[in-house]
Amino acid sequence: MTDAESIENNAARRYIYNQADMEHFHRSSARKELLSFVAEMGRGLTTGSNTNTTTASQPPLRSHGGYTPHSPLDWLTPALASLHGSLSCMSTTWMDQNHDDGIPLDLKVKARFGNPAFRTWHSRLVERSYGIVRCLMDCHVKYLSFVPPSGNEPNTVDGLTRNQILNECSSRGYRAASNESRSLWPAPAKSPSKQEEVIGELRAYLHDSFGHPIRIDYGTGHESSFVVFLLSLCKIGCFHWCGNDGEIKSKSNPPPEVVGHASLAIFHAYLNVTRGLQRDYMLEPAGSHGVWGLDDYHCIPFYLGACQMMAREQSQKNTRQHRREKGDTQEQAREKVSDIDIDKDESANRMHNNPYLPISPSHVQSVVTNTNNDDEDHWTPSVIHNHHVLDTHSPTYIYLSCIQFIRQIKPNAPFFESSPMLDDISNLGSWSKAASGLLRLYEGEVLDKLPVVQHFVFGKIFYADWSPSRKAPREAPETTFIVNVSMGEQCVAPWADSKVSSDHASMESGPSTTYTGGMPPTRAPWAK
Repeated sequence: MTDAESIENNAARRYIYNQADMEHFHRSSARKELLSFVAEMGRGLTTGSNTNTTTASQPPLRSHGGYTPHSPLDWLTPALASLHGSLSCMSTTWMDQNHDDGIPLDLKVKARFGNPAFRTWHSRLVERSYGIVRCLMDCHVKYLSFVPPSGNEPNTVDGLTRNQILNECSSRGYRAASNESRSLWPAPAKSPSKQEEVIGELRAYLHDSFGHPIRIDYGTGHESSFVVFLLSLCKIGCFHWCGNDGEIKSKSNPPPEVVGHASLAIFHAYLNVTRGLQRDYMLEPAGSHGVWGLDDYHCIPFYLGACQMMAREQSQKNTRQHRREKGDTQEQAREKVSDIDIDKDESANRMHNNPYLPISPSHVQSVVTNTNNDDEDHWTPSVIHNHHVLDTHSPTYIYLSCIQFIRQIKPNAPFFESSPMLDDISNLGSWSKAASGLLRLYEGEVLDKLPVVQHFVFGKIFYADWSPSRKAPREAPETTFIVNVSMGEQCVAPWADSKVSSDHASMESGPSTTYTGGMPPTRAPWAK
């Protein structure tokens, strides 16, 4: 074991083993911090959507949520630009079968899920993660004391413009993932051992972000590990450019719009990796969530995408308001349609088959649905059924990108069957309702589910403030559900009725209080 591996193993470990630990996690500052960060990512996309102000470290906001495919580094910092470059390498050369650095698939495998070549891919991640994390830390430290220049203004220290700094760090991150360089600049003179501890902890979160090498699966728990990775980067200051005085406090909070737009750009690059793994290595959807949830694997990109659509909606609303002030009667009529259901929402009225989504008035929905598919300016959630919009705008809007990917990998399945919850969301009248429902979904079906969060690891940055129920190695469990099957018992799918019955049990005996694995199973949100 290398020194780096030893530090990583000691830097982060599991703290959640049973329901008692789960209750500690539910009350912990770590859960609160994680959920707040997810909410901040979405809120940041809508913050400042009424303005077009530009600062030295922030480009102007745009109607598409600040993201454009041809300039993905706009909102990033040097550290995040390095991470973006590494993710770009992982999604291209690592999975390019014709590239010298590509990992060949095991073509002998005929299983529906799980190509064993993924284990080789994950081994490469572990092998190169030190260089990836060290590179982004180096970029962070090197440019920490520099005043961030604007796009065309040269830096006063080394003559680089802001865009040149970001491109340089992105290129270095790409090379780090290519294993061309492990250390790009000298280690800092102050506390090098502390930096190694930080790198070790960040590596642990990164290793858990792309699937499990033994189970060969991927799910919302792995996605959440990547969010923990981003949260940790935010806590150590990697979402910051420094202030005008050249100083930065790592504990200060970056502006919400920086968190939102930077996270959106990083998630675009992250999805390019995970989609390649899901498609090429046939990763199995982890746990039961693949049966009913979203696109089988993800939740966060849909929430971010709904918030990005809110930003677009607000921008278009501002444009219509401007036209209306000039006397455009057509815009006045459209404004009334778009504002019908914005004000009323939340827990009083939810869909009977989906407690996370509010009810939209049917007459409003019919009006909106009939107009939005032919209107390039005004989109409601039902726009996902417009193939022209998907083909044209999916590279820019992450929600549309997710829908497009589903249609590509399930071309023969009716959308309402392959993605029932997303189909329900398309019936809502506004993106604000979709975003609030998706955030509730993430909290209720990811952060509040033991089969998901039992895989989390904690360290000094993402900190567990309780003592775990037992001591154990940091490795996550090799099975998602622990099922005790004895004579007379049958294994019940997590989305089935909550009783465990024998083959000859009476259907009229009523539900039992004994659950599979000693815990209530995860059920579809619309199950009665």
